[in-house]
Amino acid sequence: MRRREFLTLAAGAAAAARERSWRAGVASVDITPEPGIWMAGFAARTCPSEAVALPLRAKALALEDGRGRRAVLVTVDLLGVTAAMTSHVADALRRSHGLPREALLVNASHTHSGPVTADMLSIAYDLPPGQDARIAAYTAALEAKLAGVAARALAALRPARLSFAEGRATFAANRRVQFTPDGPVDHAVPVLEVAFADGSGATAFGYACHNTTLQAQWCALHGDYAGVAQAALERRRPGTLALFVAGCGGDANPRPRGTLELAEAHGAALAAAVEQALGAPTPVGGTLGLAYGVVELPFAPPPTRAALEARRQDADVYVRRHARLMLDALLRDGRLPTVQPAPVQVWRFGESFTLVAIGGEVVVDYALRLKKDYAGRRLWVAGYSNDVFGYLPSLRVLQEGGYEGGGAMIYYGRPGPFAPPVEELVHAKVRDLMREASP
Repeated sequence: MRRREFLTLAAGAAAAARERSWRAGVASVDITPEPGIWMAGFAARTCPSEAVALPLRAKALALEDGRGRRAVLVTVDLLGVTAAMTSHVADALRRSHGLPREALLVNASHTHSGPVTADMLSIAYDLPPGQDARIAAYTAALEAKLAGVAARALAALRPARLSFAEGRATFAANRRVQFTPDGPVDHAVPVLEVAFADGSGATAFGYACHNTTLQAQWCALHGDYAGVAQAALERRRPGTLALFVAGCGGDANPRPRGTLELAEAHGAALAAAVEQALGAPTPVGGTLGLAYGVVELPFAPPPTRAALEARRQDADVYVRRHARLMLDALLRDGRLPTVQPAPVQVWRFGESFTLVAIGGEVVVDYALRLKKDYAGRRLWVAGYSNDVFGYLPSLRVLQEGGYEGGGAMIYYGRPGPFAPPVEELVHAKVRDLMREASP
């Protein structure tokens, strides 16, 4: 055998060995509450959930590289998760499986047709009597289910082949038309495919768009277009678990929207984009590099006590509620919060691709800038990860103002908009974690 032929065969064998070095495990659990619980996302909604139109699920994909380093992705068909919720899940997995914090990533689809969890957006809702207790009980049970589904995925680890691909879907549209009529959008559909020897597996995929096809008048539990896409992929690919990962779609809405038929059409389009991408996947080799950190994002100077007292008489009920919440914080703590802790996470899959996950309702500017800054790598950028504390505006969006630029902070119970350094602080944290996560 010639030397060149020998080296080629050896390289091919090494590549195959790297592919076989992965192990993976999957698990799923139903998280659909009984109808009657209040639904999250729309302040204008006037009805609790009245039925189940599409069951809600939490899903876990556990991965282990050839060195034995493990990580677990947990996705939920919910508006969001809080830092306290993910912390409880992480603590449980650390105790039960020795899983470090950087190895757990929890992403919420941001469906506006799921139940309220914890105290997220509590200012926005006119909750009838009994709802607070119902929401608290659901949240506690949910945390146990999330820890349990992740543990089951870890227990199911077995040899697998991983591949990565990227497709494209075009129904997302930038919604800040009053500022930028033809605003930026990210149509990428990143896909991680996990294949087991028996033909089963998992497909994790993302898209940067609000799950708001179904709007405030809709009163049935449903995963919106993301739920439809997951269900479609699982029907077409028996034995495969589909996991949706919400991207940086804080300033993007589905277009058009407003009906169940449109949610089904968008979901079908997204599922088709995933399947098309998987026609030409790239094998994932190498090893896992994991990093997690929290960056403190400063708020702009808060309103004075006098200004808050004046707002208690405002005609807007949400402004009044926010003023009372801030005055209670002043009475309890002597001051208002000056920073928002924001989680940032990086998972590097060798040289194959890198997943960057950021907390909050992240606007698209972050994903577009990161893809430009790391143009030499294949990058998957997710928002809505580990803590949905409010909107995360870029400097451009912050300066333009509007709902995503600061107006929504009232509903999230934050003192006010962020200060101008917010974007640079997040990117600096990503750079630090990129170095830390080098496999």
